[in-house]
Amino acid sequence: MNSKIQGLIAAPFTPMNPDCTVNLAGIPAYARKLQSDKVAGAFVGGTTGEGQSLSMEERKNVTETWVKFQHPDFKVIVNTGHTSLPDCIALASHAQSCGAAAVGLMPPYFLKPSRLEDLVSFCSLVAAACPDIPVYYYHIPVLTGVNFAMADFLASAGARIPNLAGIKFTNENIMDYHRCL
Repeated sequence: MNSKIQGLIAAPFTPMNPDCTVNLAGIPAYARKLQSDKVAGAFVGGTTGEGQSLSMEERKNVTETWVKFQHPDFKVIVNTGHTSLPDCIALASHAQSCGAAAVGLMPPYFLKPSRLEDLVSFCSLVAAACPDIPVYYYHIPVLTGVNFAMADFLASAGARIPNLAGIKFTNENIMDYHRCL
């Protein structure tokens, strides 16, 4: 498994055409601009990248296009969040097979996990689909409604998810953030 990713990671928008289709042709200039600005990578298909609003085919096409611009100084992390476990697994597997540097995963946000153990089990199944690359849990409870203490998540998931590399911590709970560190 690759080492942890360090540096500023941008959360780019997904370029769209006027008819609301994905504009894959807009990604090359976007990737080159981030690279010229010395950004260390891109977290694609997250909440800023409209990932939850795109079809599976669109998400895979976006991943494939961004990964073409990956190099040692510019990593691509692919968000695999979805309400469907099989689709999360498929997106994680696809990200690894395309050569993405890492995967970000969100919890299911419609039928939410009611216990921390359920969240860890869900994440372990998704992470197992991309065992050769790091996985970052995307903690954004204001949008997912899933708000377990991430320090407890790390304590439980660390032993069960060998490729867990960290958390994309998007929450106001600074005490929990400090405990995670």
